[in-house]
Amino acid sequence: MAEALTAHPYWWNSLTPARHARRGQAQQLAYDLGAALAAARSEETSVSLSDAVGATLARDVHALCPVPHYASSAMDGYAVRGPGPWRVVTADTSLHDAASTADLELARGEAVPVVTGGVIPTGSDTIIRDEYALRSGAELRFDRSRPHSELEGRHARPAGTECGSGETILTAGTVLSPADVAFAAVAGVDELPIVPAPAVRLLLTGSEVQGSGIPAPGFVRDAFSPSLPPILAGLGARVDQDSVHRIPDEADAFAAAVERAVAEGVPFIVTTGGTARSRADHVRAHLERHATPIIDELDLQPGHPTLFAAHPAGTAILALPGNPLAAFTALTVLAVPFLRGMLGQPAPTSHAVRIAHDIQGARRERLVPAFQHADGAWSPCRDIGANMLRGLSRADALLSVPVEGLVAGARAEALALPWKPVAGKPDLVTDNP
Repeated sequence: MAEALTAHPYWWNSLTPARHARRGQAQQLAYDLGAALAAARSEETSVSLSDAVGATLARDVHALCPVPHYASSAMDGYAVRGPGPWRVVTADTSLHDAASTADLELARGEAVPVVTGGVIPTGSDTIIRDEYALRSGAELRFDRSRPHSELEGRHARPAGTECGSGETILTAGTVLSPADVAFAAVAGVDELPIVPAPAVRLLLTGSEVQGSGIPAPGFVRDAFSPSLPPILAGLGARVDQDSVHRIPDEADAFAAAVERAVAEGVPFIVTTGGTARSRADHVRAHLERHATPIIDELDLQPGHPTLFAAHPAGTAILALPGNPLAAFTALTVLAVPFLRGMLGQPAPTSHAVRIAHDIQGARRERLVPAFQHADGAWSPCRDIGANMLRGLSRADALLSVPVEGLVAGARAEALALPWKPVAGKPDLVTDNP
């Protein structure tokens, strides 16, 4: 795929890079970066309905027939024409199949048995359900002790009640649900155009990182290999057996891993660690030389040293800090809108929440793991340092604490964690970011 992008080496040119980006600005830039990359790659594929659930629709889909595609009965009973009594025109009094009345045309004073979902014959005025019909031989009467509204066509389903042929039934950017796929099926659609899940390559740096067991002093456990792949897959990225690579703290090894991913046409690379500006931070140094920083640091704690860069071959590279809470915070702020933009989905929204007690501000906006009390108010979790995970594991969302802090009862902004939607909780209202 990298070859196809040689005509667009500066696919991010419509964007204005930002240094020390404020959160809202960074979220919008990340979303726009994803949309720009999707436009440059122009990828679309068609899949069968059975493979479409969970995928993102690439373009609008139109009904290939009316729904329902024929006038049908909503009840077992009789289709009739004119005022009763009626003469049943078929000799067979057993249950008819759904298509048996398709070629019939009723004259005034005639009736024919129909089943639920069966074709209503041409000329029919209404449907009388079985339990309201009085039949004697070929003669049919309506039970007058029943509501007269039964004769007003309430059990007839006209063709096109749900949608007409050619009508838009699903819009681009929709994450397809089982109900969407079912609706497409009854509208005559066999395949759906989707945005392929963008492949992601995880380059996890750190010579001190240990994959199992209890680390010795000076070493740390790998918190990212088991957690980042399912998060990214849940956001719509494609994660496979070759997605996760552990890289030692060696500049040449990191450079080789990046260039391999770029050469293979991987659209999204996520790295961890090495984003500060010391001599040991080779991740930032490499990306500043070989890519264009679009978001160069966040005006945010934790996650300040994050870098989001664009590579000319059609790859976006999100470099996360090595501290776990900082990395997960930056991932929530940037990867969520980026992947939504790349998949053509709407930008993520934030949420208005009520604060339980005063919260002190700091020199930058802080995003802190927070939980919701039984009364609907919100408080920060404990253990929320940049290198900590206990607070995050108990959190319901990330709470925005502005520089000036928050007072009890105030409204504040909260961001859903990628693995824990918060919409629908009491005392939480969706707002635009």
